[in-house]
Amino acid sequence: MKISKQMMDDKLLQIATFEEKYGEDHGITRVNAMKKYCSNKQYRERVHAFNKASVNTIKNYYKLM
Repeated sequence: MKISKQMMDDKLLQIATFEEKYGEDHGITRVNAMKKYCSNKQYRERVHAFNKASVNTIKNYYKLM
C-alpha cells in the first residue's frame, strides 16, 4: 500500500485530536509510533527496512525446511 502525504497528514490530525482529549502522556505505544512514522522520514525508512528483512528471514527459513 502506498501511503501519501495527505494520508499521513490526516493521521497526524487524528493523533492531535486524540492527544488533545487524553494528553500527550497517554502511554499508548501505537499512537507514539504512528506519530513518529508520519513525521520522521528516517524512521519510515528504518521501519520499511525492518519489515523487508523480516519477510526475507521468514522466506529463507521456509526454504530450509
